[in-house]
This record gives sequence, C-alpha cells and structure tokens, in this order.
Amino acid sequence: MAFLKKIPVLICLFGLSACSLKSAALRSAGELLDAGKTTYYEEPDFQLARETLGSQLKFVEGLLESRPRDARLNRLAAEGFGAYAFLFFEDSEPERAKGFYLRGRDRALAALDRRPALRGLAAQPLARLEAALTRTGQADVPALYWAAFCWSGLINLSRDDPQAVAELPKAAAMMKRVYELDKSFNFAGPDLFFGVYFASRPKLMGGDPEKAAEHFTWARRITGGKYLLAYLLEAKTLAVARQDRASFENLLREVAAAPAGGLPGARLADEAAKLKAAALLNKIDDLF
Repeated sequence: MAFLKKIPVLICLFGLSACSLKSAALRSAGELLDAGKTTYYEEPDFQLARETLGSQLKFVEGLLESRPRDARLNRLAAEGFGAYAFLFFEDSEPERAKGFYLRGRDRALAALDRRPALRGLAAQPLARLEAALTRTGQADVPALYWAAFCWSGLINLSRDDPQAVAELPKAAAMMKRVYELDKSFNFAGPDLFFGVYFASRPKLMGGDPEKAAEHFTWARRITGGKYLLAYLLEAKTLAVARQDRASFENLLREVAAAPAGGLPGARLADEAAKLKAAALLNKIDDLF
C-alpha cells in the first residue's frame, strides 16, 4: 500500500522530468541552429541554398509551436524569412517574398515582445514607438534589425498600398536605433538600409542622393569593400536614381569581377549579388 501511495508522486516526477528534457532538447536545437547558420551562409551553390532554407525554416517553425516565446528561435525565423525573401524571391516572385517578409517581421517583433516595454511595437504610433526604442540595448540589435529589414522589404513590394507605405517611418526608426547601437551589424546593414532608403525616395518624401552616397561609402568602409551586395544595392538604387549609367555599369562589373566570400559568412550573399548583377546588366537599356 505504501508503494501504491508513492505512484502519483512518481508519475508527477516523471512528468516534470519529461517536460524538462523536452525543454532542454528544444533549447539545444535552437543553439545548434544558431551556431550552424554560418555554414549555410557560406554555401557557394545558390540553388542548393534555396532548396535547403525552406525546410530549415519549417523546422524552426515546428520548434516554435512548442516554444512560441523563445527569443532565439523567433530571431532565427525572422532572419531566415528575411534572407529567404531577399535572396531568392524578391526579384522573381514578389508576392511570395511579401509573405515571407511579413512572417519575418512578425517573428522579430515576437522576439522583442518578451520585454514589456517593447510589446505591440507595430501597432504603436510613431512617437510611442520611438520612445520605446530608447529602452533597447545591444542585446536587442538582431531582433530590431530583422524587424526593420523585413518590414521595409514588405513595404517596398507594397508601394501600391498607401497604408503599408505609411508604416515606413516605423521601420526606419527601428533601423535608426540599430545604427546607433551597432552600425556594423550584418555587414554594415544599417548603412545599406539608409543608402537604399535615401536613394529610393523622391526628394519631396525625404529622398536625398547625397545622404545615400554617404551611407553606401560607409558600408564599403566598414566591410573593407568586400561585401558585394553593397555595390549591387548602390547600383540598383542610387545609380538608377541619378540616371548615372556609367556608375551603374562600373558597380555591377565590379561585383562580377570580385571573388565571392571575401568576408566570413558572406559567400552566399556574394553569389546572390553576382546573379542579381548579371540580371540587372541585362536590363540596362530599360533602366536608362
């Protein structure tokens, strides 16, 4: 009888142990994925990377079913969906890219949402969002960056939607905070963001080619001129905005001639830049 009385206690202990093991396993999976993402970004075969990332993202989403508030997993999903949209779908399948950008933005916001001061950022008026951002620090940089990156990517593909375009200042405010905290993040990503931002907008809406040129120059300095997407983005936005055909050709031919993988973790991005540069050069007469 004494043994029987212990059975409920043993069942509870077993249940707690099982939950702990599951939680530990999920944490370990997230850590392994985070540690292994550099290997993915070093992949030289563009098509293999495209075929692989989709399944990896579904795996992360499966983990998030059990741990929906896990900051690491949400950041991984945000980064993955942002890269998936930009590298593989933005040019060829913009509607799919919009869906991936939206999922990435929402995952990044979910990573920030764990902190009471940062909850519901997307729904906040701009002034309140900016006030909340003053409470962020270095640890928030990845989530802020990918939220802004994905949000702006979504807006860029939704230019016929005034409501979406009206939210661009929120994405810019998030990236401005990243710029203040760590302008070197993701290969000078904040400078590249603002280079595109100021080059792509009409002057009446805050566009400024000179500011754009400064940001692209800083991006190249920070990365030692080895990150090929910097040249591609400058050609695609600033050179086209200025209708500077010679600069456009020179920048894209520099991408074509440079070796891929000049920086650790940039091989796949460089390979993408080369493919995108070739496609843009084929459209030069349509752009100038």
